[in-house]
Amino acid sequence: MNGMELRDLVAASRTYRRFSDRRVGQTVLEGLVDAARLAPCGNNAQALRFRVVGERDACEAVFGHLRWAALYRDWDGPAPEERPHGYVVVCLPAQLADNPVRLIDVGIAAQTMALAACARGLGCCMIRSFDVGLAEELSLPDGLVPALVLAVGGRGEHVSLEGPDTEHGLSYWREPDGTHCVPKLRLEDLLV
Repeated sequence: MNGMELRDLVAASRTYRRFSDRRVGQTVLEGLVDAARLAPCGNNAQALRFRVVGERDACEAVFGHLRWAALYRDWDGPAPEERPHGYVVVCLPAQLADNPVRLIDVGIAAQTMALAACARGLGCCMIRSFDVGLAEELSLPDGLVPALVLAVGGRGEHVSLEGPDTEHGLSYWREPDGTHCVPKLRLEDLLV
């Protein structure tokens, strides 16, 4: 893969909050975790653990613990026919849940899985907003807590990258046709 192919993959790896009816199998979800396990992590500690959720009833149970799209105040998340068909829950030992290096590890793993999903034509949404009941719902081993949820499924919406010079500033928005618009600063705005 050359640099432009990687840039194109990153540009295509957007946050999707509506999913198609394309099923995501256990093997695909485990493949995402396999990609994440190869990614770098601080001190090579390899402290992250992953719970894969792919069964329909289990996915519905996980969905009930999640909060979607803080900027869409009047939206409670995708409708039943638009919900993800799989989740990867990134977990940490409870004593490391606030450790800055381990939280960077969570981000690296999540981005790696999102890129791997995008390469498979899937969409993801990284969700950090969930209630305390999620750990119990997942029957996580003692001492492990969820750090981040990656919702995975077929892409069910169009996402468009926009410039920052709109009335929305840097806040994402939806157009009347359902397009999810994501403003991004220009390269020259970021270089210091």
